[in-house]
Amino acid sequence: MSHQFNKRSISEQPATATVTFNHLGVPVSTEFDDIYFNNENGLAESRYVFLQHNDLPTRWQTSLHSTFTVAETGFGTGLNFLACWQLFQQTAPANQRLHFISFEKYPLVKADLERALSAFPELAAFAQALLDAYPAAQTGCHRLQFDNNRVIIDLWLGDIHEQLPNWLPNAENTVDAWFLDGFAPDKNPQMWQANVYQAMAKSCRPSGTFATFTAAGAVRRGLQEAGFAVTKAKGFGRKREMLRGLIHKETTITPRPPETVTIVGGGIAAACLAWSFTQRGYPVHLLTQGIADGASGNAQGAVYPLLHAELSPLSQFYVSAFDHARQFYQSNCPNLWHATGVIQLAFNAIREQRQQKIADSGCYAPDLVRSLTAAETQQVWEFLPALPALFYPNSGWVPPQRLVQQILQNCGERLAITEVSEITELQQTASNTWRLDASSGKRYEASTLIVAAGANTSTLLAQWQIETQNVRGQVTQVAATEVSASCPIVVCYKGYFTPAENHNGELTHCVGATYNREFKQESYQNIEPADTEENLLTLQDNLAQAWTLPLNAVNNRASLRNTTRDHLPACGWLTDNLGVVSGLGSRGFTSAPLCAELLVSQWLGEPQPLADALIKRLAPQRLQVDSA
Repeated sequence: MSHQFNKRSISEQPATATVTFNHLGVPVSTEFDDIYFNNENGLAESRYVFLQHNDLPTRWQTSLHSTFTVAETGFGTGLNFLACWQLFQQTAPANQRLHFISFEKYPLVKADLERALSAFPELAAFAQALLDAYPAAQTGCHRLQFDNNRVIIDLWLGDIHEQLPNWLPNAENTVDAWFLDGFAPDKNPQMWQANVYQAMAKSCRPSGTFATFTAAGAVRRGLQEAGFAVTKAKGFGRKREMLRGLIHKETTITPRPPETVTIVGGGIAAACLAWSFTQRGYPVHLLTQGIADGASGNAQGAVYPLLHAELSPLSQFYVSAFDHARQFYQSNCPNLWHATGVIQLAFNAIREQRQQKIADSGCYAPDLVRSLTAAETQQVWEFLPALPALFYPNSGWVPPQRLVQQILQNCGERLAITEVSEITELQQTASNTWRLDASSGKRYEASTLIVAAGANTSTLLAQWQIETQNVRGQVTQVAATEVSASCPIVVCYKGYFTPAENHNGELTHCVGATYNREFKQESYQNIEPADTEENLLTLQDNLAQAWTLPLNAVNNRASLRNTTRDHLPACGWLTDNLGVVSGLGSRGFTSAPLCAELLVSQWLGEPQPLADALIKRLAPQRLQVDSA
């Protein structure tokens, strides 16, 4: 299966906004010579124009849908989003969710965003949550979750005319209300175009609404031509008029009944899926041979993006996945997210050349990755070699087993876990449900089933001929020394070395990991002394530092990574009630949270958190034997 990737959707990262602050403290765009919000009272204007004229408090009380979806042109300072979130928290039914979608061509840098929002102290708690989650300025979608996933924002960075085609195919008939915002039409005519109005109309649910601060004739006519019934209303403050409207369309969308979803697996993918479903109100039955006892069972795991010198589909996916994972762990498991940063050493000429291409590409924001000189590397930690490096400032590490357990615990009473022997076969029944046979002879039934079984994927999906590969990896734990214990950061080379962690009363580091495609299936968990030696020798050779020589191995662990031929995860639906999340390789803790959100969004018909071409790239059907 081949899909043409839309190169327009993966242009260089968007230019950040250049702003000044006027004498009233209001940010002013240099590009558009226009203010971001009203000089007198920006918050009051947001509430009047967008919240009041979309009739929001009343509509989410009477909505037929469990999720109320708002879309916006022009994120700016996020003021509309924060005002909407505050009102939602104050007035919406407790079982309703808010999904906010916003497009922004020139994202503000974090410092300017913080300064702009400091003008609204009543929104301080909401603003701080946004600032903590604020993504790097990278083109594409960034899904941020708040209030235990009750409030979601998909922030699409880049030119709206390029991003709408990436978003709209998976967002038709999903939006309840549009905030048509942005700089004034006479200041920014490029945005106020017919294709925007047409996308608004296609994305609206029946009786979807819009509101905008402007009453410009061209805007009114464009919206009417797209299918909206447009009326004028009194403008805010000194503005004489503004526009609001409604679309009438015939579409029948049947909400999914609250059925139980069955997941096979026990690692990070299964845990994230369980969390995404349960937070939306769906009960989950997890069938597992053990919690985090496979590739998710190591003592420490690094979380950072996989980047190339060009914004390939692989890089674009990992940019979005990393930012989502970072925010997900930070907000849901703050005690287990260690934001130490990650450093990638250029330990030989080939690696240095490759890393220099990434640094010179102009594809990545400095918040995501930046290059260090040899001297700067040693400033990070004096016991690192004097080598150039790539530095991922917002990356870090997690303790995988405890993290998986905590995510499952956070699912609450909607999650039921059954420990099972190995599931050996799936069969579709005459009533379109699934029958699962276990090696113990027990049998299980599922109406909707998701396979998130890592190394067992190919066996379970044999009838679909989904081809994934298992790769054996052995990780070595070493006792910390006085020098090594001071390591403040995850160090990557041909392997990796983690900061010290208290493991059963002893400070240890993880050194890993081997990568063996050839192994004996029946004995892959047996510890190989040669692999222990390889892990230690690679560390000693690549870093060439005296402190690496006396490190002693105190423990080893071997497991299987499930990989795909193109290194992208398999994430999607094989049938309308059989889903797959697998092939996460050695970066499952980076990719699993976003894969789970994507799969659940597809099942529920929600707007999705990736560009359409990327979603097609992840489809498990591409891995069928005859599609190679």
